[in-house]
Amino acid sequence: MKFYFGLFLFLFVISCTKEKNSSSSDVFPNAIGDQWIYRYNDGYSVGNQYIYVNIVGIGILPDGESATIWTTTLQDPTGNKYLIDSSFVVADNQKAVFYHPPCRSCIPPMFDEKRRYVFPLRVGNVWFTGKIFGDTTKVLNEGSLTVPAGTFANTFELSKTIGYVTNSYTKDTIWLTPNVGVIKFVQDEYSLGWIPGDGVWELASYQLR
Repeated sequence: MKFYFGLFLFLFVISCTKEKNSSSSDVFPNAIGDQWIYRYNDGYSVGNQYIYVNIVGIGILPDGESATIWTTTLQDPTGNKYLIDSSFVVADNQKAVFYHPPCRSCIPPMFDEKRRYVFPLRVGNVWFTGKIFGDTTKVLNEGSLTVPAGTFANTFELSKTIGYVTNSYTKDTIWLTPNVGVIKFVQDEYSLGWIPGDGVWELASYQLR
């Protein structure tokens, strides 16, 4: 609980430093105020759950580049909300890169890349982040997909995998629609145990600035 409170306070302070987003993309929405709400099924809970993804402010990377701050909040069946993740995001019409928050105990503070999308999306494209255990993203298919928010054409199915090492792995599947964002996400990740957010996310509604 102390960790989540400290992280929330850190994000709140940074989000107040600027009112406007200095980096946005038509291909990959990335403006302060953007929000995506997903129906969430973790496979065992009873009752409705939702995941809220919000762009809340601006942070600065160690190289001086500005990045938007994304928060991911889980609402459980009782209505309680928990911050389960945050990212610093840099996006343009060629790529969108998600970084972990800074390591405050590192000298200097480092931002580790957690996810990358390369545009334009084309079936068969593959890219890597350079992690020694093999962080690979592939564009598998293109088509239409129906989720609670509607039917989205021109949607690309991607896989993101990181090989098994020290009781951890990543086997995610992502459906991404240009100009809208992620409309479905199957998170299958393990790191010495279950990762918050594992399960199926389906876009229920969204608001773009």
